[in-house]
Amino acid sequence: MATPKYDIIKVGIFWDSRPLSTIITVHKGEYTVYADGQKIMDLDKRSMVVFSSAGDLVKIATLSQTLGNFHRVELRPADKDCSFNIKPNKPSLNNRIYPDWLHVSVVGNRLKLINETDFDDYLGGVVRSESGNGHTLEYYKVQAIISRTYALRHWYKYSNEGFNLCDRVNSQVYHSLCTDNDTILQAVEMTKDIVIVDHEINLITAAFHSNSGGETLNSEDVWQKPVPYLRSTPDSFSLNMPHYLWETTLPKSKWLDYFKSHYNVDLTNQHQVDYILNFCPQERMNIMHPIKPRAELKTVRQDFHLKSTFFCVKEIGDSVLITGKGYGHGVGLSQEGAMKMAEMGYPYTEILHHYYSDIHLIKLSAIDFFRGE
Repeated sequence: MATPKYDIIKVGIFWDSRPLSTIITVHKGEYTVYADGQKIMDLDKRSMVVFSSAGDLVKIATLSQTLGNFHRVELRPADKDCSFNIKPNKPSLNNRIYPDWLHVSVVGNRLKLINETDFDDYLGGVVRSESGNGHTLEYYKVQAIISRTYALRHWYKYSNEGFNLCDRVNSQVYHSLCTDNDTILQAVEMTKDIVIVDHEINLITAAFHSNSGGETLNSEDVWQKPVPYLRSTPDSFSLNMPHYLWETTLPKSKWLDYFKSHYNVDLTNQHQVDYILNFCPQERMNIMHPIKPRAELKTVRQDFHLKSTFFCVKEIGDSVLITGKGYGHGVGLSQEGAMKMAEMGYPYTEILHHYYSDIHLIKLSAIDFFRGE
């Protein structure tokens, strides 16, 4: 299948908690509000508009009047260098800044908000949202390439909803236009069109997480299916980084009752109880071996909201102390490890090859040529 054209992307925003109402003001430039194909009002920095759910329609209002209810509403920019503020007020959420177009409709009595924008502006926003400020140019190149690859690999993920990706963690975090970091914008431009492919010249699933805890995982340890380029690798670069170590304390009774109710552990069997209360693998594991049925650590992590599956348990009185390493699912690239490599002077190419096995960096325009399409 030919690679998708990606000059423009549509992103479902506030997709985790679609609001009932949101306030729109202009951040830069000028806008026009259109509803069901008709011009409703002009919008500049001195004005604001509120979009609200009204049954299956979008109500448009200003501070002084209601302008009507409509099926589809568009916020159209006057030129290519426009951006808007969007602040949901039902529920109240933080203000965000997005570039270019906004499409508004109602689905399930809540607003469906789609930001249509230039792909590179989206990419800069993703790198800013996923990484934050204060990192090296070389690290931002890494994040730009994996974010570009991820987006294109999952381009049709939300096609049934009328857009490409959403702003949630299960797509890529996209919480604002990048307005405050020229280094990120430079990294996006310097790596323009570069993507990661496997040995069959297919875009990879560029999985990444915060910190590996010292060793990344194979894909099948988390998602069942083995993937050639997502192989476990030692990762000393993640050691002693901000999210390398963590700990939490739980009531001992809660920990034991969980294994009794979920895995039929016999709490009168002292050998099994000792194992659960003193679980401490020397290297990464994906299951707690003696327990049957199969006790997968990814499930335990999810049920107790632990930061990773790489942890030890210690009984302390009526509690258990859980001390762990790493943050996230552990597959693919460790962001903090990559940050450390970049700080040590490794180029982005070596960083990517460290975390992904048997991959190639290639210009997007060359993919179809190498495939012979």
